[in-house]
Amino acid sequence: MKNRFWRSFWGIFFLAAAALVVVNQMGILTYKLGFWAIIGTIIFALSLIDGLINRRITESVFSVAFLLMIFAQPLHITKLVPWTILLAAVLISIGLGIIFRNRFHTVVYANKKIKDFRNKRESISDHIFTDTVSNENGAHVVIDQTMSDTSRYIHSKELETIDVRGKMGDINIYLDDAQAAGDTVVMNLDVTMTDLNVYVPLSWQVESNLGPTFGSLEIEGTSNGGGPTLIIQGRASMSDVDVKYV
Repeated sequence: MKNRFWRSFWGIFFLAAAALVVVNQMGILTYKLGFWAIIGTIIFALSLIDGLINRRITESVFSVAFLLMIFAQPLHITKLVPWTILLAAVLISIGLGIIFRNRFHTVVYANKKIKDFRNKRESISDHIFTDTVSNENGAHVVIDQTMSDTSRYIHSKELETIDVRGKMGDINIYLDDAQAAGDTVVMNLDVTMTDLNVYVPLSWQVESNLGPTFGSLEIEGTSNGGGPTLIIQGRASMSDVDVKYV
């Protein structure tokens, strides 16, 4: 499912790029791009998409910066090109790196000073971006996470529903010690740019009713049957949902 989605996505992207080239040459656009400007637009648009998907701050910010420089004339920001935009990109990259902490890929730290800065940055972030869970052992579990990593072990012996809300984070849910109240357990998702891993017992079965959003669901392993059915429904935008049997 994931491979099919990305094939479609990139196919549409390059079709749109081809349309941009044709429309530009026909003079339909009010601002005509040169050949290298078109190539640069495609390259930095690809870089921006890759940075957002893989959550790389520097790549995303500088891709936007170079796109702004390409379109500086129609945007009337030629006075900012190039050094003001590049300086702003550096500062924005540092600021977002502090705010989002390890939500984005980080570099290898080569000396103690940089490592100490990272630890201080993370201690500040811990007070801003948190995750919450309610009624972990009850019939209705709610997990609410924003821009952080969280792992939740559900020990409920009468589990009925799990509501998961997440934005720009990693969520791990372990159901290997949970017991369903009936024949089904419903997991309601409302996640955006989130990696969600759900660990279920081998006896459980999985049914997906996820809506048609820019996300994917994969099931690793095979159920040996005899247990309840986990029904996954809701919305997973630009998110990966992986169900793993344990």
